[in-house]
Amino acid sequence: MVTMKPDFASQCLTLLCSALRRAAGLTPSCADWMKTGMIAQSVKDGISDGTAIGLSAGVLGIMYSLAALEVGLQPMEIIFYCAIVYSAAVQFTAFGAELSSVTAVLTLVSGAAFVCTRNVLMSLDMARHATGRPIEIIGLVGLVDAGWASARGYKRGPVWPYFWSAVSMVYAIWMTGSILGALVPVPDHPLIDGAFQATPVVFFALMITLLWRQGIDKRPHLASMGLTVIGALVLGLPPTLAALIGASISAVVYVFLTPAEQEG
Repeated sequence: MVTMKPDFASQCLTLLCSALRRAAGLTPSCADWMKTGMIAQSVKDGISDGTAIGLSAGVLGIMYSLAALEVGLQPMEIIFYCAIVYSAAVQFTAFGAELSSVTAVLTLVSGAAFVCTRNVLMSLDMARHATGRPIEIIGLVGLVDAGWASARGYKRGPVWPYFWSAVSMVYAIWMTGSILGALVPVPDHPLIDGAFQATPVVFFALMITLLWRQGIDKRPHLASMGLTVIGALVLGLPPTLAALIGASISAVVYVFLTPAEQEG
């Protein structure tokens, strides 16, 4: 049998748990040690995955702050909004919109509907696949997109510590980028502009990759992306409206063409 040496985080958590139990007059059992090690592994995995996704989220935070500065928001206002609202898609869409334009109104409405629909579906999915009332409650209140995507189907340990450590890292790096964008001047350079333009693509590609890694059927995602491109580039629809329509069509067709999932 091969024994694995516990990592530093696991050792610290184990020592803390043992100290608390000794203070309460209890002796740590083998099960307690194993549970502590599993929690430490979940936290470690969450921090690792959250940091990888958070790098793109940080650049998105810089982009949001720069866009907000251009339309006249003050730095402290930007930081405040970033801290309490982590749905940048609707905010990006709203900047500079002329509500007298039908296209602008459609863009705002479809953008809000797309974000809200996605969050509701993610919340229901988390509540259905995870266990325990606390997860159901936090799922219905709201989730960080990338945290949900990475926690979906996590099997190496308890999902709850993994989820919180992942979303905490994403949020912390998002806020770091937002603060830097609001307070630190960013030089003008074609490479920087190109990186900003590519960041949303990289961010959502990471989320889709995390979903596919968990064994999710790829067909509805591919259909949704294809219909979105057709709607936006061929039909000239606002991007968020094209995405909402594409996702809706692919989801409905997928539901009717595949057998209902059996709950285990």
